[in-house]
Amino acid sequence: MLTGVVVGRDLRFSVYPDVFTLCAALAVGYWYAVTRIGPAREGVTTRRQVIWWYASVATVFVFAEWPIHPLAEHYSYAIHMLEHEVFVFAAAPMMLLGTPAWLMRWAVVERPWYGVVRFFTRPMVAGSTYVVVLLAGHWPALVDETTHNEPLHFLLHLVLFLTALAFWMPVINKMPEFSRLGRAGTLLYLFVTSIPATLPTMMLIFATHTLYPAYAGGPQYLGWGFKADQEMAGAIMGTVVTLVIWILATYHFFAWWAEEQREEEAVPGLPADLTWADVEHRLAEAPAPRPSDAGRHTRS
Repeated sequence: MLTGVVVGRDLRFSVYPDVFTLCAALAVGYWYAVTRIGPAREGVTTRRQVIWWYASVATVFVFAEWPIHPLAEHYSYAIHMLEHEVFVFAAAPMMLLGTPAWLMRWAVVERPWYGVVRFFTRPMVAGSTYVVVLLAGHWPALVDETTHNEPLHFLLHLVLFLTALAFWMPVINKMPEFSRLGRAGTLLYLFVTSIPATLPTMMLIFATHTLYPAYAGGPQYLGWGFKADQEMAGAIMGTVVTLVIWILATYHFFAWWAEEQREEEAVPGLPADLTWADVEHRLAEAPAPRPSDAGRHTRS
């Protein structure tokens, strides 16, 4: 039987003013910063950074507005999961990639909240905070409350996004004012922070009852059952998210390996393909020590 919230009126076209206002502020504010504040500070903003920023804002708008928002809020926990994972693994890192160093210094480093931001972007703190928010975000009572409490839903989305920014900062950041992981540290960081997602993944995939009563009737309205909906949510978290993290880990591993190769090639006098046969050949070509030299070394 369908729940009371699952009716067609929830899917009628509508614009969410809070989402529209926030995205418009991010878009216009960035334009103003790049065209007014940046030149005054002799800051450089590349075209790639501009594209990353507006791609992030567009992603947030698409996944937080109609029709994904009402679907995620009232009808399908799988869509709810997809919405959150896009915020964490797409929109947040794109926003960091679109933020030039001069803008980060103006908005954060030179402000009273710099110490707080620096603390929460340290790898240990950022990773731990991400795990706590991840696990708390699957608490059934909290999830059910967000389906009919719009201010709380918006607040949790804001907390999730800020947590995601902090989570990606040690990986993407290149500024000396904030912590930054090397290649090996990034591999360990991504691996360790991907482990806790296993718990809610298994819970969603293998549960035989409705974990979230607010979504009890929604999947049937869309054409599939609650168990399939929960399994899809678990698949999104356990498969897609893990795949993204491991792709990034693979990229950093091979980038690390390439850097090591370049450093070895930069050593003078040692060819990149040096073998033991080359060493023996060089030793055979070297002139034998003179007796007088040998005697001198012995007396000394």
